[in-house]
Amino acid sequence: MTTRRGRETVALVNLDTGEAVAARPRTPHQFDGKGYTLQAIGSEVPLYSLGLAAAEWAVLEWLREHGAAAGYVSVAPDELAKAIGANDSTCRKALARLVKLGLVVKPSPRAAAYQLNPLRYWEGAGSTQVSTCRRIAPPRVTPDDKALTRTANKPKSAPKTTRRAVGETR
Repeated sequence: MTTRRGRETVALVNLDTGEAVAARPRTPHQFDGKGYTLQAIGSEVPLYSLGLAAAEWAVLEWLREHGAAAGYVSVAPDELAKAIGANDSTCRKALARLVKLGLVVKPSPRAAAYQLNPLRYWEGAGSTQVSTCRRIAPPRVTPDDKALTRTANKPKSAPKTTRRAVGETR
């Protein structure tokens, strides 16, 4: 049995009889509008090392779900606060820190629109990612003081010691 592809459906076809065994609606491809999101491409700083708060993670996820990986999305902090279950000031602080870190890009300092940094998040073709990066020149993700303090205060692991048998020397 093989798969035969049509414009609207995909069908499993029995090669002996030629009849469609199971027709299914075709799933949209990444270029049909609902694509996948590339993450952690073009950034040397892993997200876990930035010490993001829960509200900051929620804002990143909300932006991704509302199309900010492919373009600017208008965001009102009070609407965002209702969506993620936080208060307005928490959302403002989260957005400000994400912009400072370089995870989120604004078209201008006074704009109420945000886009996920295309170096880190992108939906769609790689060629459009390249052209978008050239057009908006997004900043690299850089740790801020909070992230640097968190990693500096991380407890260092104790040096490994090996057990030796009685009478064994180095």
